[in-house]
Amino acid sequence: MTTSPLHPIVRDAPVVAIVRRPLVDPVRCVENLFEAGIRLVEITMDTPGATEILASMRSGIPSNALLGAGTVTDIARAEAALATGASFIVTPNLNLDVIRFARDHGLPIMPGAMTPTEIFSAAAAGADYVKVFPASALGPAYFRELRGPFAEIPLIATGGVNLKNAHEFIRFGADALGIGSSLIPKSNDDFNRCAEIAREFLKIAREASKSR
Repeated sequence: MTTSPLHPIVRDAPVVAIVRRPLVDPVRCVENLFEAGIRLVEITMDTPGATEILASMRSGIPSNALLGAGTVTDIARAEAALATGASFIVTPNLNLDVIRFARDHGLPIMPGAMTPTEIFSAAAAGADYVKVFPASALGPAYFRELRGPFAEIPLIATGGVNLKNAHEFIRFGADALGIGSSLIPKSNDDFNRCAEIAREFLKIAREASKSR
């Protein structure tokens, strides 16, 4: 697999934060995550005003960070993400047309997949990382099994990853963690707590990566 612009960022900060329909200001959510040390943040395309947020935040994020579009399930959403200036896209599903679109436009992509066949197909189509989803339904040991035949495919564990199981997902083979609701404040009083959780996820992921 060719080198991706995402690879050095993931190696340094192996957490992808997912901002999905937050109850508080989504721009502030993104800024809070970057301030906490997260370097890859996706805003899901089903978030109200997602395209406007992506377009308005093209500048002003850390130089070593990227803001992308998530829940890019089809070509229409991929086109919208590209038009807003999203730096990468993430999908919950395997749509080979979306992967081809991303490759044709030089847009890094992390497609969702679950089965070995889907994971291999996503990687063969040109995925920068394959988002194994839902990770909690499969468990950390699933990644250990995948690493037998798929040692070179970059994998991200997403869905149900928490502070208790994060270390095992990385130790058993995930290269990074996709984290959503636990990083997103439920109220304006929640930002500091969520920033602390983000820093804790980063610490766990980095330490687990070193122990592999």
